[in-house]
Amino acid sequence: MYPLLLQGHDRPLTWVQFNRDGDIMFTCGKDANLSLWRTEDGRRIGTYDVGKGVVWSCDCTLDSKRLIAASADQKVLIFDVCSGTLLHEIPEQGPCKFVEWCRMPTQQTRFVVAHENFGAQSVKSIKVWKVDGETPKRLWVQDDFAARCTQVHWGAFDETIVSTHENGDIMVWDASNGEYINELRGHKAFITCMSFSADRMLALTTCSDGTAKLWSTKDWECLKTYTTDRPLNSCALSPLLTHAGPERKMHLLMGGGQAAEDVTTTASGEGKFEALLYHVVRGEEIASCKGHFGPLHTLAWRPDGSGYASGGEDGYVRLYSFDEEYFTDEKFQ
Repeated sequence: MYPLLLQGHDRPLTWVQFNRDGDIMFTCGKDANLSLWRTEDGRRIGTYDVGKGVVWSCDCTLDSKRLIAASADQKVLIFDVCSGTLLHEIPEQGPCKFVEWCRMPTQQTRFVVAHENFGAQSVKSIKVWKVDGETPKRLWVQDDFAARCTQVHWGAFDETIVSTHENGDIMVWDASNGEYINELRGHKAFITCMSFSADRMLALTTCSDGTAKLWSTKDWECLKTYTTDRPLNSCALSPLLTHAGPERKMHLLMGGGQAAEDVTTTASGEGKFEALLYHVVRGEEIASCKGHFGPLHTLAWRPDGSGYASGGEDGYVRLYSFDEEYFTDEKFQ
């Protein structure tokens, strides 16, 4: 399995994401770069004008028409995917860390954003906006939480908002009005990533202490804990996890590695920068994939489960397509 090596960023990657069809991919970096790629051959189609701030995350609508980005330059940007035209620029009160469209295919007009505080006059908060006309409308604001938010997602059926925090908390909010629903101690340290199954009934979280946990989003019961030998920065559940029949794959991806500031004092083979493939139920490591020099920061499955993309501290994106062995060998069942 040999990857396409995509070089379009001068600084570490922060986020990679495929569109629903899997024919294009978006990448964000600390170099104020938001790029669009063709996944068939790894050719860069173009870049979006995001200004001078770090782009921490992005999300594409299910119809691949609109792209939203969270900028450290204290704003949310919405682009036309094909033309690159900036449709909306929404100023915020602090660096925007995460953004996501709601998941309803026919009514994808709302998004959630988490931003940090910037100076004494601003407060870290989670907000939901509606964009169905010329002027975006803010629906609600929630700032009643102790630790900074690392990621924020829509729950199953767009009924809840789920946020992860630097102190290890997972918090659940009512998506219609932002009211508090639930809070649990998810991890003992910094939660770095949250990923969902296709139906959003399962969630996977990773932590800087090297643990990952699988959750039922119905009652937020911890179903499984995975322990690794490295800090974890990113995770992703296979899109084939919820399929029926022989094509079902009970797999997850995780990655991270030794902190970037320590990389120069360690041989490249000792930094634990591999992407790890685990069995969801058995909790066993099935395989690992080397490649990045430096910590792995972001992972995303191809929507059909045929491969994945990873982005790292080295500024490279590695785009993988699994060999036939992945679908036929009993090792990967």
